[in-house]
Amino acid sequence: MKKVKHSGTIVNIDKNTVSVEIISLSACASCKSKSLCQMSESKEKQIEVSVSNPESYSVGQSVNIVMQEQLGLKAVFLAYVMPFLVCITALFGLSLIFDSELIYGGGAVFAAAFYYLGLKQFSNKLAKEFVWYLE
Repeated sequence: MKKVKHSGTIVNIDKNTVSVEIISLSACASCKSKSLCQMSESKEKQIEVSVSNPESYSVGQSVNIVMQEQLGLKAVFLAYVMPFLVCITALFGLSLIFDSELIYGGGAVFAAAFYYLGLKQFSNKLAKEFVWYLE
């Protein structure tokens, strides 16, 4: 099974969780000309990883965090593809009912907003499914 892997550093250890700080790089970050174009960016992110033996880790230790690739694809689907489909469906559905572009354009935006609010309601359930592991 394919995996998504990021290297990071442990910044905090709690009872059963380890906080790992990773640096998320844009696609431009690996470009050889990045210093010339000023377009590359990177962000530091902290990811909470549940562990059964936190005493075997120490703050400052370098680790790899791993997630199944199919979960990453599912996250992309839920975050980008589904809202796009919701917008397009609302746009075309409302354009059949109303004559005003403002109404069906605004309706499509509101449909996407309601989709994201619904997704937020299930964030606890999704957090249990999208699990990172230490390697």
